[in-house]
Amino acid sequence: MYPLPTLQQRLTLAQAIRQISCVGVIAGLSSGLQAAQLEEVLVTAQHRAENVQDVPIAISAIGGEELAKSDIFDAGSIAARVPGLSYTEFSPGQGSPSMRGITSTDDGAGLDNSVSLFLDGVYIGRGAAINFDMFDLQRLEVLRGPQGTLFGRNAIGGAISVVTSKPTDEFSAKVGVTVGNEGILRYQGLVSGGLSDNLAGKVSLSHRERDGYVDNVLLNKDQKDEDQDSYRGQLLLTLDNSEWLLSVDYMTDEREDMGRTPVFDRAPLSAIMAANGVTDDLQTVAPFDGFSDREASGISLQGTIDFDQGVLTTITSFRHAETDWAMSSIGAPMGVLGLPFDELIDDIEEDIDTYSQELRWTSKLDGNFNYTAGLYYLNEQTLRREMFQTTSPSTAVPGTLRVATLGDGTIVGNEISITDNETNSYAAYGQGTWDFNEQWSLTVGARYTIDKKDYRATSINCGLDLSGTEFANTPECAGAGSSLGLIAEVFTVEPSDDWSDFSPKISLEYHPNSETMIFASASKGFKSGGFAGSQGVEAAADVPVDPETAWNYELGSKSDLLDKSLRLNTTLYYTDYKDLQTVRFGRVNPSDPFGTFLTTNIGSATIQGAEIELTWFATDRFQLSGNYAYLETDTEDLVINGVDVSGTHLRQAPRNSSSIVADYTLPTDVGDFDFRLDYSYTDQQVMDFLDEEAFLEARELFNARIAWASTDQRWDVSLWVKNLKDEAYIAHVYTVGPGVIGVWGEPRTYGLSVNYSL
Repeated sequence: MYPLPTLQQRLTLAQAIRQISCVGVIAGLSSGLQAAQLEEVLVTAQHRAENVQDVPIAISAIGGEELAKSDIFDAGSIAARVPGLSYTEFSPGQGSPSMRGITSTDDGAGLDNSVSLFLDGVYIGRGAAINFDMFDLQRLEVLRGPQGTLFGRNAIGGAISVVTSKPTDEFSAKVGVTVGNEGILRYQGLVSGGLSDNLAGKVSLSHRERDGYVDNVLLNKDQKDEDQDSYRGQLLLTLDNSEWLLSVDYMTDEREDMGRTPVFDRAPLSAIMAANGVTDDLQTVAPFDGFSDREASGISLQGTIDFDQGVLTTITSFRHAETDWAMSSIGAPMGVLGLPFDELIDDIEEDIDTYSQELRWTSKLDGNFNYTAGLYYLNEQTLRREMFQTTSPSTAVPGTLRVATLGDGTIVGNEISITDNETNSYAAYGQGTWDFNEQWSLTVGARYTIDKKDYRATSINCGLDLSGTEFANTPECAGAGSSLGLIAEVFTVEPSDDWSDFSPKISLEYHPNSETMIFASASKGFKSGGFAGSQGVEAAADVPVDPETAWNYELGSKSDLLDKSLRLNTTLYYTDYKDLQTVRFGRVNPSDPFGTFLTTNIGSATIQGAEIELTWFATDRFQLSGNYAYLETDTEDLVINGVDVSGTHLRQAPRNSSSIVADYTLPTDVGDFDFRLDYSYTDQQVMDFLDEEAFLEARELFNARIAWASTDQRWDVSLWVKNLKDEAYIAHVYTVGPGVIGVWGEPRTYGLSVNYSL
């Protein structure tokens, strides 16, 4: 039996039903304007091709052309166009998507993300692999709210489905080049066509590069650059009753330091940072010149076999990803915090191998009932090595700056964590829809999941004890000295655990007319349990983290109005979120002056909100689209480090977020000119339950684009600018010791793009 909303919440939902139902009343209205009609958008959110307006799920579907116009190219750039979605990045290999306030903050080998990403139906779960170049896409589908039935484990917040463009029988080719300020250089290309009567192939590539835009005043160089190459090859074999798609992809991403910096306008670091030369935005004094190298690759075979009663789909995939990065942990010498050390350096390596197999049957019955059923298996092996190194006490002076290098001087603190996790996940699922008549339908589904994790963690912790405790001399900490009084702890733990979950869904759909659908649903999401990463104390490393669960209750409407020139989709939801897997920075050992990141299950939360999406062809030339999301959260039984912070807003959950896009097309004898302006707003976001200074400020961003397309549609040229007002903003923050550390967002960029198609 699942938990039900309270009486007050049910009354609120009842009032909302009456209000949303009124949308259907105006469905038959027509406009006197000469407006274009919106095209039908097909999605596969329920594992069958359907009009997005007929799917009882809150979905944002963005086509390939719109993705290119909006310069949406990775997980981070999606957020501005999707209500309820937020994305932050601690480093290139530690992306953190958040959907409706549900997110993950532990990137250790034994835990998972709360928002699942799928590439052509293949699950990509690790943070080191989710932020890839999304080029040459057919569409992007973002499903909001728990998607436990069809998308499975770890889709507790939602799912992002990336669908690539497939090979074509007819020959086609495209090449594009972009140049801009900040050293921007991008180029893309593809070739597609038939290789024989029933075989087509496609090869595509993308390169993105940009200079760093964060000024390191200590090292006298720019940081936070970009240099990424991506390749994809596909073969499509079409037989009499089946189709087989073989896909191979590879990505390499090489960058310098992220340019982390203490946020100098927030206590207690303001005066110290200003005294050492950090007086402006987009600056840092990190004494270590870091780097980030990532590689990701995959191969998948997807087959669809057509039978009289349905379609059998098989998806087999193997993916590999590895990352290696080292950066200043706080973006400044430790002397800024008043400690006699030069630097705290994060040095991370991670290697991930993932194999998955899905077998799915999708019926195509003639009657009023159709269903989908499937089996799923995943094996994922993650090896991660983390080293946090503090160096050079003999020459460092508290409050002063000094350049440091990896391994420089004497090691005074060296915490090494080596974690190895193997996950085996098994699932069976099914979902069916009954059409009672032309107006009413009922959808019922469920998924049963078994997750098993075998974990091994070795910790070599040369901790710091400023009280004078003598140093325990181990080989790993040799040479650290004892002038400051050091302690060491070395241990290995090998825990294992398994979890199971039953994730049901029920949805009732009502079509008052052919242009409107109203739906009400209840669904459950499940995020696997696991083991926290980088635990410096044996007592914490050996304890499993329990799964998270979320029950979501949703009421929505989808309408095509004004002779299908206006599309209006609205959603109200209430989520009961249990056993939050929360990362906090704390001290298991009171004598440790730094502490460590700890992940535990603490508290629960209720989440409620509203979302609106609108697309309107005001005329055949002018299109207006936008969205708005309101999000309210309330935490309960949230006790961290002995402090009760219940009632605190959830992390990375802006109360208000919105975007508006205005697009005007002017046809002429020499081609079409397109004028585009888009705006996005993101409200303030809490980033740490205990530190009121750890927050992201509200921000407004404007982008603009002027484009020309030739009459034969082969050439298109565009001038564009992003962050038009050149707003300086912090894109991610976290707390370390007494300081708030931030990562700067991208400043104003502008450039010229030229594309040619055959």
